[in-house]
Amino acid sequence: MARMRWLGPTIVGVGALVAAAGIWYWLRVRPRAGDMIDKFDLPDDHFLVVSEEVNGTNSFLELRDHDVVVWQALIPHYAGTKGRPALAWSKTAVTVRVERGGRAEVFAVALQDSSKLGGFRLAPEHEPITTQPTGPITLTDHVRSYEIVGGQDWHQLVGVDLRTGNALWKTDLGRWAVTDGGVTANDIWLVQDKVTRHFNPFSGAEDRSQMH
Repeated sequence: MARMRWLGPTIVGVGALVAAAGIWYWLRVRPRAGDMIDKFDLPDDHFLVVSEEVNGTNSFLELRDHDVVVWQALIPHYAGTKGRPALAWSKTAVTVRVERGGRAEVFAVALQDSSKLGGFRLAPEHEPITTQPTGPITLTDHVRSYEIVGGQDWHQLVGVDLRTGNALWKTDLGRWAVTDGGVTANDIWLVQDKVTRHFNPFSGAEDRSQMH
């Protein structure tokens, strides 16, 4: 009977040790944000931060209010680098360009709480895809993002609605790599083979009258 009296507390004690070990292990192995890749200032004194994953291949996206992390999201490997953005934002949403398994993808999350809004693969007919080593990746006017994706003999420009994260249109750009680009009020301009081309941000249609 004495053994039986100790059996219950022993089981409880062993269970507590197992639970504690599980929590310790989870704290050790859970994904953690590491070195900052890039930072993006927002108009309301908040800012977005993209960071590497410690001992991992994924990335972290964070919204911060000064030193306070408002939210943090683990995302696949970020396609951009410092000063070469692969991210766009509006008043309500953030889109981020990621890479995984030979795919180029766009993720969209709500700016308020990081809940997922949508996402899609870029140029699935050309997979596997790797991000081009030079030139712009994501351009934006904060209403839409304009994603540039390409390979050895093909390139595309894709317009994305920043409210939903859904693709709006796609324009084939041909074989030449995009070496520079930008957005004005009613124009997207891209440089390919030292030629500047202009595209309509609402439809993706090219304005050949401005080529130079």
